Amino acid sequence: MKIAFISDIHSNYFYFKKVMLQIEKSNVDEIYCLGDMIGYYDKPDKVIELIINKNIKCIKGNHEKYLLGEVDYNKKNENIYRIENQRRTLSKENLNFLQSLPDSIEKKIDNKKFYLTHSLPNNTISYIRSLHDLDSINSKIYDYYCFGHTHVPLISFHYGLCVLNPGSIGQPRDYTQKPSFIIVNTENQSCELYKVDIEISPYISQLKKMDYPEPLIRILIRSEYEGVRN
Repeated sequence: MKIAFISDIHSNYFYFKKVMLQIEKSNVDEIYCLGDMIGYYDKPDKVIELIINKNIKCIKGNHEKYLLGEVDYNKKNENIYRIENQRRTLSKENLNFLQSLPDSIEKKIDNKKFYLTHSLPNNTISYIRSLHDLDSINSKIYDYYCFGHTHVPLISFHYGLCVLNPGSIGQPRDYTQKPSFIIVNTENQSCELYKVDIEISPYISQLKKMDYPEPLIRILIRSEYEGVRN
């Protein structure tokens, strides 16, 4: 089975629809999103509607938990996160969809056991800074540990555990400016990272016309914003 993993779309429908075109060319069987569909950018409803339309299976990230009131966040970051704005504007149907999502997924595919979460088990806020943060994960139980949150793609191994982070679709932070995703083929046990070329100028112009906060625009241009790490 071919499985695509995506993460951290952050309401960036401009990038998301282009990435989906690339994923569909790969003829995958299933797509999983590892959280943070909303927050930051301008089209949360459109992002969720495409997720539902494409039958993408999702888990909650920290931004969904912020929006749903499940986890507190620093209100000083509201101008960047735009949580209150999106809580007011999201459709009731899409709010209900976010509410229905699990915090993690455990799934067995072709005799391989996957654990999917946004960051650490039962902790969507803290970052995985080192693979040793996963020492408590039993590699005898799981074959793949899939997470997001850092916005930086990763394919590595930790004591036999294959650790995957597809990076971010909506807000890449690895200085390439390119959204990314990972495809796992459980038949030949391959894992491949894909980067998608994006012409960002039209989207930057669109955000500027909407008077979007300059730090949010800088994140896309420079791939990081020192003031906010979530």
